[in-house]
Amino acid sequence: MSGSYSFEVPVHEDVSGDRVWQLKSTGCIATTQSRFAPGRDAKLKSLMIHAGAGGHQVRRIERDRVVAKDALRVAADLGWEDLVRDAIARGE
Repeated sequence: MSGSYSFEVPVHEDVSGDRVWQLKSTGCIATTQSRFAPGRDAKLKSLMIHAGAGGHQVRRIERDRVVAKDALRVAADLGWEDLVRDAIARGE
């Protein structure tokens, strides 16, 4: 898979008023000749569903470029829009 995908979830504000976030990602750092390493497509679909359900922007990082999009737009780019939309609607 080329690039990595992630989103951030707000956790709390610390005593100085700074917002603290938790990074959610697939954890995939493998380089493959195919689009995904084995099982990583399922992890990415799950990440899209969780991000979409929470209303979080998904970041795709490739080298020094970062693109943030709505989870359904990312899913659409990968051909999974219907699957991800249906899973979000079911509350998965």
